[in-house]
Amino acid sequence: MRPTLPARQANVFLTENDKLRLLSTQVQTLLGLQRIWEAVAPANLAGVSHIGQDEFGQTTLYCDNGAVAAKLRQQLSTLAETLRSKGVATTNLQVKVRAQALPVPARTVQKREISRAGLDNIAQLSDQLETGELKSALDHLLARHHRN
Repeated sequence: MRPTLPARQANVFLTENDKLRLLSTQVQTLLGLQRIWEAVAPANLAGVSHIGQDEFGQTTLYCDNGAVAAKLRQQLSTLAETLRSKGVATTNLQVKVRAQALPVPARTVQKREISRAGLDNIAQLSDQLETGELKSALDHLLARHHRN
């Protein structure tokens, strides 16, 4: 499939200027690296970490927070070997914390409903309990649910 006219014009524009051509090449390289990273990264860490290379070809794993960085550092030798097997230069692979520049959209929390029978069971349990933290928590849950 041939690119549309605007896409071809953009491609010509990007390749006519040496600096833009270099930038376009770097972007394509980073996109390729990120695709590889997403394929090999631990599933629970792929969305909160990214891969990059500096102008000297040094590969770095960038993490959104310190907890993710700690997890990746624990697996660094295995990850480096896996990346090397995919053709990524990983000499002196580093992990750095760098919060995302773009805001992450807030996750919508799905409200989970408790059935009438479930609420009745919780109420019975609460009635049987002596005053304490568990009874207080169950009463709070029941009160919150009855308000909605």
